[in-house]
Amino acid sequence: MLDNIADFTAWPILTGILIGYIANHIMSGEGKGCCMNLIIGIAGSYAGTLISHLLNIELFGKGYLTNFVFCVVGAVGVLWMWKKLFD
Repeated sequence: MLDNIADFTAWPILTGILIGYIANHIMSGEGKGCCMNLIIGIAGSYAGTLISHLLNIELFGKGYLTNFVFCVVGAVGVLWMWKKLFD
């Protein structure tokens, strides 16, 4: 049972850090650290899901790569809005 819990919590954290890292490098060319990448990755995942719903694209069952691309696009959008509002 603990193996399933570890898989359930480890993959979202690792993918969130990776999504934030990729989005930071797309937007600014530099990293912001693991914690900030995780926050950006999580926010980008929600934003990517929202974008897919607005475009009427069903992500369930489309594969990991499609979900990952939408999450990165969402994270780039979050970073773009952050820069417009606070920079």
